[in-house]
Amino acid sequence: MKWGIKHQVLLLALVPTISLSLLLGIYFISTRLQDLEETLRSQGKAIASRFAHAGEYGVFSHNKHLLQKLAVSSLLEHETEGMAFYSPSGDEIAAAGKFTTGFSMPSEEALKKADVIIKSAPNAMVFIVPITLLKENNDTHSRSSQTATLIGWLKLELETGSIHSRQMQILLNSGLIVLLGLSISGYYAFYIARSISNPISALAHAVEKIKKGEFNTRTQVSAYQEIAVLGSGINTMAEALENAHQKLLDKVDQATLSLRRSLETIEVQNIELDISKRIAENANRVKSEFLADMSHEIRTPLGGVIGFVNLLKKTELNDKQKEYLATIQKTTHSLLTILNDILDFSKIEAGKLRFEYAPMNLRLCIQEVFELFATHVHEKNILLIPLIYEEIPSLILGDALRIKQIITNLVSNAIKFTEKGTVVVQTVLEYETLSHLTIRVSVIDTGIGLSVEEQKALFKAFNQPKADPNQKFGGTGLGLVISKKLAEHMGGKIGVVSEPGKETTFWFTFQAGKYTGSPLVFPQRASIEAQIQGNDIPSFSIHSKLPVLIVDDNLDNLKLLSILLEQLHIQTKTAESGEEALTFFRKEDFQLIFMDIRMPHMNGMEATQMMRAIETEQNRPRTPIIALTANVFPEEKKTLIAAGMDDYLRKPIDETVLQNILHRWIVPATQTTVSQTSPPTLKAIDWELAKKLAGNKLDLAVELMEKLLATLPAEKKNINQVFETLDWEKLRDVVHKLHGACCYCGVPELKQATQALEKATQSASKETIQPYLKTFNRAVDTLMALPIEPPKGY
Repeated sequence: MKWGIKHQVLLLALVPTISLSLLLGIYFISTRLQDLEETLRSQGKAIASRFAHAGEYGVFSHNKHLLQKLAVSSLLEHETEGMAFYSPSGDEIAAAGKFTTGFSMPSEEALKKADVIIKSAPNAMVFIVPITLLKENNDTHSRSSQTATLIGWLKLELETGSIHSRQMQILLNSGLIVLLGLSISGYYAFYIARSISNPISALAHAVEKIKKGEFNTRTQVSAYQEIAVLGSGINTMAEALENAHQKLLDKVDQATLSLRRSLETIEVQNIELDISKRIAENANRVKSEFLADMSHEIRTPLGGVIGFVNLLKKTELNDKQKEYLATIQKTTHSLLTILNDILDFSKIEAGKLRFEYAPMNLRLCIQEVFELFATHVHEKNILLIPLIYEEIPSLILGDALRIKQIITNLVSNAIKFTEKGTVVVQTVLEYETLSHLTIRVSVIDTGIGLSVEEQKALFKAFNQPKADPNQKFGGTGLGLVISKKLAEHMGGKIGVVSEPGKETTFWFTFQAGKYTGSPLVFPQRASIEAQIQGNDIPSFSIHSKLPVLIVDDNLDNLKLLSILLEQLHIQTKTAESGEEALTFFRKEDFQLIFMDIRMPHMNGMEATQMMRAIETEQNRPRTPIIALTANVFPEEKKTLIAAGMDDYLRKPIDETVLQNILHRWIVPATQTTVSQTSPPTLKAIDWELAKKLAGNKLDLAVELMEKLLATLPAEKKNINQVFETLDWEKLRDVVHKLHGACCYCGVPELKQATQALEKATQSASKETIQPYLKTFNRAVDTLMALPIEPPKGY
């Protein structure tokens, strides 16, 4: 706290005065009090010694009458309360007056220190004097010729009440004097402080008004000369500020006039800029729409070509036809790759690329890339080698799709430019913090090498290195550009080390989060991201009385998807528009609907929303609707879900992915009835399946199994609690989440139970769902009772 001048002046004036007054008062008072007490002591010692000497004969001769007269006469002394004579053994001989304490024999140590023993008592001071008789000493060796013989004691008590009264009077008088002095000092201190602080406060008030812009403020100070000079200076300053302010106002008025004219000009320019901005935004919107339309219009027929090529490969062909068909297939896949590169590049340029941050297995990711190029490296007789260092964790947090995309680009280029030898993918931990990892992936090939000039052009769009001056490899040259952008978005870098004719090393780094061991669920692979190459899909056929509705405005796609489903013994019905699909949907039920997104008049999302409204209006169970889309943009997932769709199938259609979708959303006939008396015959734990799902890594399979089991009690409790609330939509979501986790562990019984329970939630009927819930609870209990130890030999 900061004190003002007034308080500081008061402090300066009062503190020394108060301190000095208190110190002097305490000193003189204590001295006076000590003098009074010392006077009483001296008086008592004198009286006691005098009467002790007078009573020597009486004590010696045991003359009680004489001693009694002496004791009574002592009472005539001022402030004497009582006196008594005692024998050497302490027996009372004579006494007169009042006593506050009894007689106690003094110790020899006390007698050696003083001739008169003085003690304090309540309201009294006690004096004890030994009465002695002197005798001549015949011992020549003695220092004294006389010795004292104790013949009795004298006890004298003096009252201290009068002394205390005088002490209190001294304290009172001294306090009044000190208070008077402090009052006089305080008065003058307040006077001086006010005479200084008031003018300064007036000056401060004037300065504050000037600060607020009241430049016509003036001060009238008639105090000390120094303060008067300060006030005169403030008045001069205020006058100068007032003049300057007036000049500034004149200039501001002039500048405002000029600014107003400029603003009119700027407003016209802003209107023109706004028109240009809207034109640019419209152009950008048109570009985005064109990009989406191009994706759909190109990928849709391309998907039909790829699909029918795959169907044609299953028929009987001669060698020449197989060769032609392989060429067509290779060309279509190259075209699809080019299209994907162009779309990715456009999204990156538009700043609309989105990244996910979820648990992923980097080893499995690299293995999937190797499986993708297995046939190619076999044809070229190239050895593809993975080197993953042990310090790389089994699970990390990152975007598996984007990391796999970069590795795929680098490995594809390495294989393309390598005629013989090896391609090595090396993965090392470059840096580690408490929460993040920096991982470096290097792709090393024994190919043709790159010159310095070629290396400079590598990461530029539409540039590609050459194997020789007369040959150019196919592609857009966008793969490395896209990889560079992806690596930078993930907090990393990308580079190359190479020389012509020697091995080439492409490397990139990325930042990943540490997996903390929370429940392992892969939402990107559970429902809307069902585009996995499923190793857990058994060979099966699906039978149902209800058909599958296929909605697409492209007849080739309708035909292709119908053939693929009919090969799986699934009844189908086709609609060429959203309106036709709604007509069918109002009249009959379907076990599944494949809905194309882009259709004229009524697109797939509009048709889906109307179907969901019909379900609500007619109280019908929810029918799974799978989007058919040629777009691959991550942000489209949320739009599809918001429109009421359950999953999506990407064009061109892959048969394995299609089987994943069917296996997920259609319960086979063998699973349509579940009862308490007929439990599933599937294994609770299938270690062969678990090991296969973990990329043949037994330790990873055990880790995934342990993490699943750690979450099962809480998941079971949550599912049963949601069931009691009758919130079927929420129940479907929580079961759906657990089912996704079961897909990556070898728990076929629990997986089938969660899948059946999830399917049953579409009925929105407690009686229908309850048997499936009991089967689910039984499967959880069975699994929890088993040891998590693979049999010997795995």
